[in-house]
Amino acid sequence: MEASEPTELQGEPTQCEKVGEAMPDIAGYGVLLGLSVQAFISLVLAFWVFFLTKLGRLNIQHADGTAEHASELKRLGFVSEILMVGNDLQMITGIALVITGLTDWKAIDLYHLRLVYETVSFVGISNAAALICWTFVGAKTKTLKPKSNHKFIPAHWTPRFRVSYVFAVLFLVLTVLLEIRLDQWSVTEEEPGYCYVTTGLTSADAKHPVADKSYVAITATWLLMVLFGSLFCSAKFRKPLLILAGLQFPLHLYMMIRLRTENQSKLEGEENENKWDFGQTTATLLLALAISQLINQAKEYFKFERALKKHGAEYALALHEDKSEPAILLVEEGLRQVQDLKQTSSGPRSVRDASVGRHEESHELMRNHENRA
Repeated sequence: MEASEPTELQGEPTQCEKVGEAMPDIAGYGVLLGLSVQAFISLVLAFWVFFLTKLGRLNIQHADGTAEHASELKRLGFVSEILMVGNDLQMITGIALVITGLTDWKAIDLYHLRLVYETVSFVGISNAAALICWTFVGAKTKTLKPKSNHKFIPAHWTPRFRVSYVFAVLFLVLTVLLEIRLDQWSVTEEEPGYCYVTTGLTSADAKHPVADKSYVAITATWLLMVLFGSLFCSAKFRKPLLILAGLQFPLHLYMMIRLRTENQSKLEGEENENKWDFGQTTATLLLALAISQLINQAKEYFKFERALKKHGAEYALALHEDKSEPAILLVEEGLRQVQDLKQTSSGPRSVRDASVGRHEESHELMRNHENRA
């Protein structure tokens, strides 16, 4: 009977018991929700833009200088702004989280370091998905040309691209340091922080830390390939890159939720990771700001599309040249007069003269408004 006793009864634990202490700034609900929801939004927007291109809604089909060309550029501008909503703020938050993990990588609990890896992976997914379509839109509108004459791939040396390079380098360093810390895995160590509960993360008979190191190496390589592909690959690779980015989201979401759920009961200390402090509040407010910007941009986009159908391509040209709200109202009135003039151009001379008079009056109103501005 003694030979059949479980290993735990002989004094050798098989599961981690000393995970570490709570850290709300890393594992709090606000931080995890803020980054994961933003990644989901970016993926949805990226696929939305991809389907718009398939439908031909983002094609440039008319000559430069025409009203139709202006409307096409205006639509691309709206799409580009919607696509990158919150992405820049999330990149800053993600980089700050990576730096937090790197500066204290030797002392931080292995559980929290792994959770940082899972969380910042959302930032990489979000950035890759947004850049895949943003570079495509930027190439159409010719907005990716840098102001400087840098010799190293000038088209890919804009501020937004440089931030992506910084994130990729920091993410690679985080991956290497996490692999080093996993080599120190021990469930028998007296000090906490050298292991974490792996229930649901790997199979029951998986070898640790071999299984964990393999997972980190594969997913990190996967993410970095997608990220650099979004920066440098041509438009024909957009579909496979979007699919590869999209497939990573449910994987990291599951790992993040399961990792946190299984290890909460093993944390030591009086502090609670569900406590809302500065880090969680900031991440949540940034998410709320991104959602607010998305709603406002979407309203402007659909308002533009409705006005475009109602007034024609001339509206986009006028809107592109004068963005002040009062002037826009005058432009709309002027366009109505232009349309009335076209419709009555075959009528009696008196009707045409009246239309011309109203048209000139509209232009006079616009001119007076510009002088007052």
